[in-house]
Amino acid sequence: MRSCELLLVAACAVGCANVVPAPGANPPPSDAGGVPVTNDDLSVPVDAAVSDGAGVDAGGPSYLPIDEPGLPHIDNASGASTPRVLSLVHAAIDGLGFDPSKTQGPNANDRMFIGRHYLVWIDQTGFYGKMNGAWSLNAAVGDALDFVVKDPDGRPVSLLAPGEDGEGQWAPGYRGAEHVELPSNIPEPDDPASCATGAFCNQYSLDEAAPITNPKLPWGSACNVNSAGFDLTIPPLVAIAIPGGLKLVYEGRLVKQGDGINTKGTYDGSDCHADYLFPDGVRRPVYLRVGYELFADHNYIDRTMQFRNPPGNPQLAGNSGLVGGFVMTRWPTPYYLKRLERFWRPETASMLLTWNSALTLTPATWNDLTAQKPVANGDVAIGWLNQPITLSPAAGYSAGRSATLAHVGPSDNQDVGVCLCSVNGGIELGGGLLHAGQSLPIAGGQSTIEAKRRLTLPNGGAAPQPIGRSYDGISGLSHNVGRIDGDGWSASTGPDGAGHMAFGPYATDWGGQTAHAVFLLQVDNNSAANDLVVQLEIYDATTSEGLSQRDVHRYDFRSTFTYQRFGVDADLTGRSGHKMETRVYWKDVSYVKLQKVLLYTVAASDE
Repeated sequence: MRSCELLLVAACAVGCANVVPAPGANPPPSDAGGVPVTNDDLSVPVDAAVSDGAGVDAGGPSYLPIDEPGLPHIDNASGASTPRVLSLVHAAIDGLGFDPSKTQGPNANDRMFIGRHYLVWIDQTGFYGKMNGAWSLNAAVGDALDFVVKDPDGRPVSLLAPGEDGEGQWAPGYRGAEHVELPSNIPEPDDPASCATGAFCNQYSLDEAAPITNPKLPWGSACNVNSAGFDLTIPPLVAIAIPGGLKLVYEGRLVKQGDGINTKGTYDGSDCHADYLFPDGVRRPVYLRVGYELFADHNYIDRTMQFRNPPGNPQLAGNSGLVGGFVMTRWPTPYYLKRLERFWRPETASMLLTWNSALTLTPATWNDLTAQKPVANGDVAIGWLNQPITLSPAAGYSAGRSATLAHVGPSDNQDVGVCLCSVNGGIELGGGLLHAGQSLPIAGGQSTIEAKRRLTLPNGGAAPQPIGRSYDGISGLSHNVGRIDGDGWSASTGPDGAGHMAFGPYATDWGGQTAHAVFLLQVDNNSAANDLVVQLEIYDATTSEGLSQRDVHRYDFRSTFTYQRFGVDADLTGRSGHKMETRVYWKDVSYVKLQKVLLYTVAASDE
């Protein structure tokens, strides 16, 4: 099955039955032409406009660059002191949970920007300056600045999918926290001719790290070999002060990153990372410029995108547009504080959404979608909305949890979209930009408009107040196998047989919203065979139903004899007052110790 790719309506094929254009929003044809490439903006030395700590904007918070050993370069436009900013940055980085011994998380070759409304991680190691972490801030003055969304233990929660649960993991169906690709219907020699009129022959994007490990995406994982590594540092071409903030621009070659099915019925990864294929069968360099406009005192982030077709190239026409979006959380099991599928608000016009049935969403209204269930084998997607749309876990703006998506470039702004992407495994806010027939074609020596996608983090509504509970691995849970072992409960091969090393506590106070259980586990060996070590579960003992389960393998542990977080989410709708359990089923293949289980739930007042 192929993903709906956030919504090229015309390009969708298998699995895209739920993709519906907004009524009356089909884009008109146009003679887009091109903007001559002068590259004047690229003549600015990197950081030249911001390296002296000058004010970002007259009357606004002062700009203060911060460079500390081991940390990303920090662009501080928040007005908070350096010690306070460093405290927030450390908390954000620690909260993602990436292994500090590796370079996958924020490091000294990356950047972070902090204003009064958000802190963002701009990942320059393995990525073209991709925003792979974002945290909503309370806009308080000075050192009262703080995170809005935290777990009950105080861990700040990123608005984006990577590391959202504190485990330092990438979303398996994406290269980082954004989906960006240009589907192409130009067949390669080994492609079936039918792909020219199908969903796509191949897909083009920037060559970036974080391999595709989702088995539903064989065309993506086919291009994992020889992809960019996390050791590759990509500095910005432009880092300049703009009114009220900072503009960053990166540029890379548009290369093949998704290999369509070939005439043998396989995804063999042929010509992955090769240049763009033109209709004459010749590959030539085409460049994609991407960047951000980040603001000291605005609650929105602008994502910019632009194609550059070098002199001497034939016309770059394309057959669709650049599709994708911000990956907000996983799907169909979103993080418990980020259930963005629950309430949708189109701003100016009604919209038709097909989700299990045909639904008409009313403008300027919080449309209740809580009764809808995930589609088992397909995506729920909509595009060409031609208006902003807000998603929220609650029937109103929820500080740090609601998100509004709009396109605000000079033209070609109609394709605003949302995808509950079961295939890729994420909730995406985006749509399409730089479309054929609007921003394309462009001749050699020209570039397109600079398209602009705006992610707004509404300030209205109360911050969430999740409820935390802790169940000690020894005294807080029941056991069928194992024994007390220092500060936890363990089971060992030899003396123990497979079984539940922990279960319980049969609590009746978890409520009827959503739950996130964190199991703190360790092993003695993480280098033997990658066996299934334990199965983790949230279980309703009242109805005898398993609500969610997670398999943990030996290689999932980064080190030995060190506790590590493993989370499981479950929807508790309709289960208020039920006897609820967390379970650890031990498979008798490795020593395992459980220290405790943390159980987080959303307060009823937050949803």
